[in-house]
Amino acid sequence: MSWIDVALLAVVVLVGLLGVLKGAKKSALSLGAFLIAFLLAFFLSTVIAEALLGIDGVKDFVLGNGVDAKAQWSLAKFIYSGWKVPDDKSFLFANFYKPMNDVIKNATTAIPSTGIDVAQAGFAIYGAFVLFSAICGVGIFIVVRLLLIIVTVIIKSYIGKKKTVMSRLVGFLIGAVRGAMWVFAFTLVFSCFAGYTFVPGIESIQNEYGDKAVMCNYVNDWAYGLRNKLFLPNKETYGRLVEMVYKKTSTDNSNAEKLAGDELKLFINVSNLGYDGAPWSIDNHKRKFTEPDNTTIKLRVSSEFESTGFDAVVQAILDYNNSIAAKIDGKKTGLTSQQFTTYDQIVAGAGMDNIDERMDDLWHAMRKYEYDYSQPLAEDEEATVRNSTLSQDYNAIKSLILNIQSKYEPFAEVFGAFPEIELPELKRVSTEQTQE
Repeated sequence: MSWIDVALLAVVVLVGLLGVLKGAKKSALSLGAFLIAFLLAFFLSTVIAEALLGIDGVKDFVLGNGVDAKAQWSLAKFIYSGWKVPDDKSFLFANFYKPMNDVIKNATTAIPSTGIDVAQAGFAIYGAFVLFSAICGVGIFIVVRLLLIIVTVIIKSYIGKKKTVMSRLVGFLIGAVRGAMWVFAFTLVFSCFAGYTFVPGIESIQNEYGDKAVMCNYVNDWAYGLRNKLFLPNKETYGRLVEMVYKKTSTDNSNAEKLAGDELKLFINVSNLGYDGAPWSIDNHKRKFTEPDNTTIKLRVSSEFESTGFDAVVQAILDYNNSIAAKIDGKKTGLTSQQFTTYDQIVAGAGMDNIDERMDDLWHAMRKYEYDYSQPLAEDEEATVRNSTLSQDYNAIKSLILNIQSKYEPFAEVFGAFPEIELPELKRVSTEQTQE
């Protein structure tokens, strides 16, 4: 017998003894009040929890704005950072993870792929809501139970104080039942976060329930069964949770209506500067985003050129583009339609020497330079010839960067000055360096 068996049996006996003092009628009244509070908490918890997510502070605490490294802290991010799928033969896999994952897999709402583990992110969002629902359930139970205390006190005042032996015996039995329900209620709440074994102490308690306990492991099975059948949110609720987190980056166009005409066009063209290809487009006067597939559309990442030393310069350009897009999206420019058109001509004007074309040229030149730069000088090669080619590539990149910088000069007044850039020195990989 485990210590948790002893603890939970002690609860049953203690509440049963309280039933002896109360007698049958008062014990039955307490049991009825418990059942009312428990049922209201059980069936209203997820409804109340989802309603509370409409409050920004609550939503930020539970779901946040994602689970990636730059996202704010939230229950979802906390779960994402520590969660590991349990062994597929374990109790937690079959009873905690799989039922939740089945709901997520059958949902039609997808999480945008932005360098995160999408499956784990979905589980973290869903799990955070389940945990929050359990907390709401406990809160509802406490509030309802406190209100019912007033009612039960009034009713008990009409019940005689004299108790027969039979009344006390029945009171013990009813009290024991109420104690057993307290045990079950605790286990049910615990089942909502028992899988998060990275939290100190959780794994040891779950092991007591599931492995070492003699009787309470049955309570554990019943609690998980009820949780999975009647408590877990359905796939539609999960879809709404995902939209709450990723509504600004998903393809549902939820924010597109606030931009229109030349303002929207400039936002689209500036946003596309961060990609090889054009994931952003205008569909029926609304923005549309096509997830990059690394073939026709690929996200531009500065770390691709880290070995050449140009990564900091490239990142500065990408960050500046993102800041322009964010300011347009936040409607913080105060520009007229004609001014938006002027800026858009600089970014992607047809038949012009525009920023979009120069960004493409820069990326192609960088990839060529990355190849040339990484090739060591062979002993039988003429270093002057190879280094001359490398120098030409370097100067071409330098010229493109300075050209892009000059094109951004008209943007300074509205969008802030282009960042200070420091070009790396021209270097050459040697045979000795590669051997190291």
